Amino acid sequence: MTVTIHLQLYSILREKLPPDARGRADLALHDGATLTELLERLDIRRNNIVISVNDTHEPDRSRVLADGDHIRVFSAVGGG
Repeated sequence: MTVTIHLQLYSILREKLPPDARGRADLALHDGATLTELLERLDIRRNNIVISVNDTHEPDRSRVLADGDHIRVFSAVGGG
C-alpha cells in the first residue's frame, strides 16, 4: 500500500528535484513512511531545515506521513 504526499521545497533545497518541477512534486511513499525516510529519499542531510506538515511546524522527524499530506521543507535562516 502507498500514500501520496504533496511536497514543496524552498531555496537551495529545490535542487533536490528536477529543474522543471520548480520545487514541487507529488511523491508516492510506502504506507508508514516517516519524515526521516522522505528526507533520506531526497538526500536532504541538513539539520538546519524547517518542516511544515499541513501548514503546521513539525519538529518530529519520526512523524508518519498520511495520504494527502502537504509537506514543505525550508532552509532555516539565522541572523541578527
